[in-house]
Amino acid sequence: MHSTEKTLEEAIRELCEGESFAVLATQGSGQPYASLIGFATSGDLTHLVFATPKQTRKYALLEKNNQVALLVDNRSSQPDSLDYLSALTITGEAEILSSPEERNKWGELLSDKHPYLQDFLASTDTAVVVVDVHKYLYVHKFQEVSEWIPGKGENG
Repeated sequence: MHSTEKTLEEAIRELCEGESFAVLATQGSGQPYASLIGFATSGDLTHLVFATPKQTRKYALLEKNNQVALLVDNRSSQPDSLDYLSALTITGEAEILSSPEERNKWGELLSDKHPYLQDFLASTDTAVVVVDVHKYLYVHKFQEVSEWIPGKGENG
């Protein structure tokens, strides 16, 4: 566990709730690709949701390979101190939702955090994507690394 009073799960939750954007890493033809996305996490941190237009490279890559990684960090709110800088790598499998009920459920979670996405989410040209989170790798102070698997507790 890292040296603060918060548990690892609390630190991960705080970072996910406090940051609006993440970098999504996908891959295709042996080449990694990074995209900035708005995201939200489920209450139990087992899932993450984002949306993307269907006519994008990101969408095409997700259709071919659902293994993803995401990076969430607080660098914009900690510009003067490495001591408070935290980064989180999230790994998992992405699913492009087809069921209208599932799209609505996860779209609502995303629009609760990002109200300006409501019209975007209502479009038939928008895909709602849910990531089944496998693992969180939490880095604090640039050197303290901890691993957390939702539902399994602290592992690293």
